[in-house]
Amino acid sequence: MAYRPLFVFGLARSGTNLLARMLDRHPDVTVALDPFLPLFRSLRNALVAARATEAVRQRFAPSAPFQDYYFDPDGPALLDLMLAAQADMPLDQSELAALRRKAAERAALESPALGARMDALAGNDYGELLRSGLDIVADAKPGVRWAGCKEVWVLEFVPLLARLFPEARFFAVERDPRAVVASLLAMAEKDPTQAAHPPSYLRHWRKQVALSHHFGRDPFLAGRFRSISFERLATLPEDEARRLCDDLDIDFHPEMLRLSADGWKGNSSFDHGSKDIYSETVDRWRQVLPARLVQAADYLCGPEMTLTPYRPAVEPRAEEVLAYLQEAGQQTGSWRSDSGDLLSDFGGEMVRRTIQGTSGKLSEELVRRCYLFAETLSAIRRTH
Repeated sequence: MAYRPLFVFGLARSGTNLLARMLDRHPDVTVALDPFLPLFRSLRNALVAARATEAVRQRFAPSAPFQDYYFDPDGPALLDLMLAAQADMPLDQSELAALRRKAAERAALESPALGARMDALAGNDYGELLRSGLDIVADAKPGVRWAGCKEVWVLEFVPLLARLFPEARFFAVERDPRAVVASLLAMAEKDPTQAAHPPSYLRHWRKQVALSHHFGRDPFLAGRFRSISFERLATLPEDEARRLCDDLDIDFHPEMLRLSADGWKGNSSFDHGSKDIYSETVDRWRQVLPARLVQAADYLCGPEMTLTPYRPAVEPRAEEVLAYLQEAGQQTGSWRSDSGDLLSDFGGEMVRRTIQGTSGKLSEELVRRCYLFAETLSAIRRTH
């Protein structure tokens, strides 16, 4: 490869577009926005079909959203499968035409020219397919030193990508979970087709914290994976841009701060006065988020917040959280990643809260279904 691979991950509405566009404005970097989610979904399904136990395969739905893995009896096994996977899984060539079409449709939303190139996707296995995809992105901006993509929901594929691309760098955008759901709700008000399930976003937020903490302890990813604060990106953009350039061993370029130069009008759900980079949305959630949703966010994410710069705003009351989860379950929007069974989901949340303060020995399976990794629970306990 004449370029080195670069990946930006995070949640939808967390600021991944801001980071990706800042990087893409640099003359030595190109980052495509969200073209390859269908490839990751296909890879996930192929891994389950080929490597999961028969019992897990029978319970798994290929059409399901990307999992957050909480409380699901199969969650730890599925997560371990993704973390340990290799990219040399054979690619069903009958699926390739559909993947080309889906990648073209997604890429064209931001770049029609890039979308038109996606018919060149090729490969006999998923590693070759992903390499082909990055080559297409790099070829669209000749001469770059770094080329990659921004994707949401798929942070668990970092180890696979790190094995496939030994020189790759990975950035995960971290944002206050209450700001993420505030942005989600504001977007849904503008466009009801964008409505989604806030509790699922909150579960994915803590999944990202657990995975980021796990990756930070992995020697294989040392110096290759870093979480980036949206709040710092929005309030200290030049400082963060310069640090990104240091990470990538390239010189800072002022174009990184001129995001509207190519016609981009921003991706915020809130008004930002046509500024390129705007800090006003950092704490907007404090004015716009319903009190009951703040309680739910602090209840669901409070333990993992202790591993981040964020802290709960309230002492959440279980009855208020239950009422909100019941209400949210009746208006789920386009997707959800919980079980849809309020008794199971809220029961799991209560068990999570209980075992955090339990000193007795707990089964590894129980801990992992509640916190994804035993090390996550241990780290949370050390903060108290």
